[in-house]
Amino acid sequence: MKLFSILFLTTLLISCQQKEINYSEVILENGIINTEFLQEIDDSEKALISGYLFAYGNECTSEKSHIKCDILKELSVENECDPEHISKLQKWFSEDLMMRIKLLNCPNLPQKGAIQNTIYKIELKRKNDTITIVFSVKGLNNSQEKSWDIEQSNSYIIKNETFIILK
Repeated sequence: MKLFSILFLTTLLISCQQKEINYSEVILENGIINTEFLQEIDDSEKALISGYLFAYGNECTSEKSHIKCDILKELSVENECDPEHISKLQKWFSEDLMMRIKLLNCPNLPQKGAIQNTIYKIELKRKNDTITIVFSVKGLNNSQEKSWDIEQSNSYIIKNETFIILK
């Protein structure tokens, strides 16, 4: 009985020491980047944000500065096509088929391509191992004269440095 009590108290103490993560933070809105928050986030949050920037934004070039590139700099991503960066994203998104397909081509959307996306809003919500990204993207396909507005929210469970998408 004494051993059981010690094990129970040890387990309770360890679980109490684990920091609960619970927040909702706007990362980008009205052209303003929340740089303070970006300085404090962990690898999972960095991977989620940079993965969505990769998938929905045009490439970064030295010719033109835009919000996507500024956020990547804050995340310490100098080159989004760097094999090490792509490899990390492939690991984090290994369970997300759509993201794995988007990660096959780098740059995914060339800066001077017919398709141009502009990211207007990014928000992260987290409750322990569940993380949600809310984003808004406006796009234009010049060659087909089409435009779109994407406002979407996707939630993931973080498990062993992998995102598992929740339906």
